[in-house]
Amino acid sequence: MNKKPLKKKELTGMADRIKERRKSLNYTQEQLAERVGISVSSYTRIENAFQKPALDTIIKISQCLKISLDYIVFGEKSVEVDISSELMSAILDFSDKDKLRHTADVLQKLIKLKED
Repeated sequence: MNKKPLKKKELTGMADRIKERRKSLNYTQEQLAERVGISVSSYTRIENAFQKPALDTIIKISQCLKISLDYIVFGEKSVEVDISSELMSAILDFSDKDKLRHTADVLQKLIKLKED
């Protein structure tokens, strides 16, 4: 599978949206990092666009900030797909990293099929 790495511009946009939402909810970086379950330094690197977050981290951030994955990644709210927090929690609770990777691969293939 061809995975395109996020460009710096895309990573910065994602980081800006996360930071903006965190601030609007009056969370500190420390508070959000703790809720997401990552170190403050890892969270800071994500928010400053120095580190691309893992899929499970993006899902947890979206849950904590109560925003869609579409908005975090693409900057727009999707009318077509809105995965509920309950569904994301279920996926994370019952899946190990290998299963999450497989799920991500399947979703990427479905997206590619839709684009073709």
